[in-house]
Amino acid sequence: MIVMNLKNFYSCLAFISTLAAIQSMLLPRLPDASKISSDNLDRLKSSVITKGQVLTSSRIREGSSDYNVSHSPIISLTIMPNTDLILTNVQVRDRSNFSISYITDSVKSLKVNDFTASSDHAPFFLSERNSAGKSFQTCLVPGNSLPANFGVNQIQLSTAVDQVQSFGKYLVIKRFLGLSPSRRYQCVLITLKTTLADKESYQLWRNVLNKLQFAFK
Repeated sequence: MIVMNLKNFYSCLAFISTLAAIQSMLLPRLPDASKISSDNLDRLKSSVITKGQVLTSSRIREGSSDYNVSHSPIISLTIMPNTDLILTNVQVRDRSNFSISYITDSVKSLKVNDFTASSDHAPFFLSERNSAGKSFQTCLVPGNSLPANFGVNQIQLSTAVDQVQSFGKYLVIKRFLGLSPSRRYQCVLITLKTTLADKESYQLWRNVLNKLQFAFK
């Protein structure tokens, strides 16, 4: 009797695991980017404010979702005169589309055209200068303080997600039971626009990245 019950239990478990695996492979979840938490935003604000500075923030666009890309409300922080830091959480449905170029094709208000330079080592980011000033852009996968959590293309960002989520609680048990959810390909899209000179703007950008990493850890 006990043997029969165990057999039925394992048969049921195998059936559930198979269904979960098929669902994960054939029916990825529709993207649903989470909002940037007020705690993360407050930590960031407190870290970038200098003595006597009044930091202002505004929501410049509401969140939206379609079949492939979702983004949370877009928030702009004026961190100094003529310097704005723009943030939004973004999530894609398919791993193959997890890149800044694909995301900003959908979130066109954050599309920065004609990038002239990109970093060749972590933290990875794009930069360009035109008549309006200097722009920088990257995407952060929160979870730890590794420089490689900043990415631009599909390989960099997907690797960062894999690394962060591989340390999830009870992951081995979940995988055995077939209950591990499909991974969420989400990151914080970060855009800095400034009229500062090249050297000063680069120093500011690297400082902002460091503060963002710890604020969203």
